[in-house]
Amino acid sequence: EDHEIKTVDCSAVETYYNENVAPILSSHCIGCHSGSTASAGLHLDSYTSVDSAIKSGNVLDRVNRNSGENGFMPQGGQKLSNANLDILQTFFNMECSE
Repeated sequence: EDHEIKTVDCSAVETYYNENVAPILSSHCIGCHSGSTASAGLHLDSYTSVDSAIKSGNVLDRVNRNSGENGFMPQGGQKLSNANLDILQTFFNMECSE
């Protein structure tokens, strides 16, 4: 698989987020990770917060764990599909330049 860092225009990264990443997070994550009571203080409801959260690597680590493993996300839910995991990995690999 191709997991190279891709440098693209920042607007392209934000478009990729809006079209691909946000729907996944909306379905599986923001129930717990949004608003004033965001679980673990982790907000996954805006481009800026998601960009830093995904780039930290912690989010990818947790969603790639197997259901039942300590720290698995989404907690109490099904493991994300391989297609969704690939989308998050692609976003992780995107670097932008103004």
